[in-house]
Amino acid sequence: MTATRVLLIALISAAAGAVAGGAYVTHRDAASVASATPPQAAAASPPKQPPAADEQSPYPEYLSLGGNHVSFQSLRERASRDPAFLQNLLQRFRNETDPAARGELLSLLNAVSGEDVLRFALSLAASTRAQDERDGLDLLRAYSMDRAEVRQAVLSKLEQGGDPQRTAELVGMLTPTTMPSEDAAPVVAELSALTRHADPAVRAEAVLQLAQWDDGAQAEDVLHRALLDASPQVRGKAIAGVQSSHLRSDRLKEALLDIADDPASSAADRGAAAFALQDFRLNRAEYGIWRRAQTQADRDSGEGG
Repeated sequence: MTATRVLLIALISAAAGAVAGGAYVTHRDAASVASATPPQAAAASPPKQPPAADEQSPYPEYLSLGGNHVSFQSLRERASRDPAFLQNLLQRFRNETDPAARGELLSLLNAVSGEDVLRFALSLAASTRAQDERDGLDLLRAYSMDRAEVRQAVLSKLEQGGDPQRTAELVGMLTPTTMPSEDAAPVVAELSALTRHADPAVRAEAVLQLAQWDDGAQAEDVLHRALLDASPQVRGKAIAGVQSSHLRSDRLKEALLDIADDPASSAADRGAAAFALQDFRLNRAEYGIWRRAQTQADRDSGEGG
């Protein structure tokens, strides 16, 4: 293994995992790593000006070790063009036991993406080992649902059922994207079924996602039912679903008016319902309800006079 490769892989395990949530590894044997650092590597990445606000990356700009700065982007580019280096990273990720180092590697692999990472992620997601499955699903988050293999992997996990929290997280991965309606149909069917799940967290997540995948009568029916749900969590997601969709109907409007005018509703729900009602045609009586709810929402937020 070359000295440069040693340096690059060591840097990953020592860097700040700002995106993936890994804590910064504050103690490393800098002296031993520095001895493996070619002089040109230390001078290769001088400090740069921070990017403009509209160019900010979700990844750390630099990885720092022993006073030397190596840009995250340079590591990303190396992994993207050097298959052997990428395979070393994938193997390192598979074997790493330190949570912070795993977080750092996950951040880099998600940034690299590509077919090799996808195959690796799918193999992990299919594992019966819980940690491997979680890691595989975390890597799959970098890929769009228009990829059939990604979509099927998530749907297969949902069909298996299991822990409600895990199910809600899987539903959250079904981010809508443009695709043929025939391909989207299994996603819509699964989400529709999950809107009747016994656990309110699962129902809530499924309601919100379905509203973004489907704009037909089925979604309108689901949203109306969810606005009347006994769970405040589900009602809140249903209001957000109405806002994010193009679905408008008299019964959706009536349900929103009831929430906006109900003192038992939370201040957040009343305010959200009032906001959603701005996209509905209101008669004079309905406008009066909306105006009272909006005024109260302004007071609750500190914007009222």
